Order: sequence, then structure tokens, then C-alpha cells
Amino acid sequence: MQEAIKVSLVRCATMPLKRSEMASATLLPAAIAEKTIATVQQKLNANEAKGLHLAAAHPEHGQVTYLQEVTEGGFFVYVGEPDALQEYWFGVGDWVAFNDDAGSGHASKIGPDGCTRTFRMLRGHLS
Repeated sequence: MQEAIKVSLVRCATMPLKRSEMASATLLPAAIAEKTIATVQQKLNANEAKGLHLAAAHPEHGQVTYLQEVTEGGFFVYVGEPDALQEYWFGVGDWVAFNDDAGSGHASKIGPDGCTRTFRMLRGHLS
């Protein structure tokens, strides 16, 4: 029997402005494999930052979820109201998914030791 993977999910809140929020989900490895469109290993430099941005729909596949598994180092994700963002840290062994494709989006910053992660693009949004 496969063990479920706990995933932190950055999604759009249901309020009218659709601000990003943090939720949680669980996925089975078989479901990840079935939904995967592409997989890339990424090595990111320490302290690189991205301002507010969205996990936009893919031009060919439509709505997608960007799933990341941290294998070294880590990164911060910032969600919520743009002038009062909440900070979350994700390190080795953490799984984070992004499907906030509306509203103001989320921000991110690579940790002081850099980050190596497995990036997967999945069909559809996680709920």
C-alpha cells in the first residue's frame, strides 16, 4: 500500500479578491505519476527572490498545479494580503504545490543555503 504524501497547497481563497492562502492536501504517489506532465530538477541560488506572481495556467494544458519537493536547502513562500504577507518556510522533505492562478498571487525567496528541488507540473488543480 502506498503512503500518502502531505502537501502544503498555495491556492486562491474563495473571497472576492482571491488572495493566496495556505492549505494542506494529501496525494498518493500513483496520483502524482498519473497527473505529471513534466518533471525538472532545479538548483536555485541562495536568496533569489520573486515578488508577487501567479501559478498561471499553461498555454497547452490549461489549469495546472506546480508541485515541488525540496531535496536540499529550502525556500520561503509568502501568501495573503499583499501589504501583510504571511511567511512559510519549506525545507528538505517538504512538498509544496501552487495553483493560485487568480488574485494577487504569492511571493517567494530562496533560503540562505540555496535550494535543490524536484519540480513537477501536474494536470489540473489540487483541491
